[in-house]
Amino acid sequence: MKREECVYEIIADNIKAGRKKLNISQSQLAERAEVSLDTIKSIERGRRSMSLDTYMKIVNALGTTPFDLMRTGNCSYIIDRFMFMVKNCNDNQVEFVLYMVEKLLKGQAQYLKE
Repeated sequence: MKREECVYEIIADNIKAGRKKLNISQSQLAERAEVSLDTIKSIERGRRSMSLDTYMKIVNALGTTPFDLMRTGNCSYIIDRFMFMVKNCNDNQVEFVLYMVEKLLKGQAQYLKE
């Protein structure tokens, strides 16, 4: 499994867990996040990646942070380190960093295919 696919699976699992923790349906999450129900279903099944805009809408709808949706037991040290680096950044700077990480992951996937 590619690293990018693993990240999307982690995020998908965390979105589903966050939704269940709030005791809301996929439909309710879609409404809160202002995305389609099909988008939520596809993301939770790990069948679809998402834009940063959609990711942030889901983060806000779940009342969590971008970092919490990327968290696993195996990489908590890395996430904590990343959080330390961006803790003094404003929202625009954090969104920019996430955008760049997304682009790097996509670029890495293309590079590894060659």
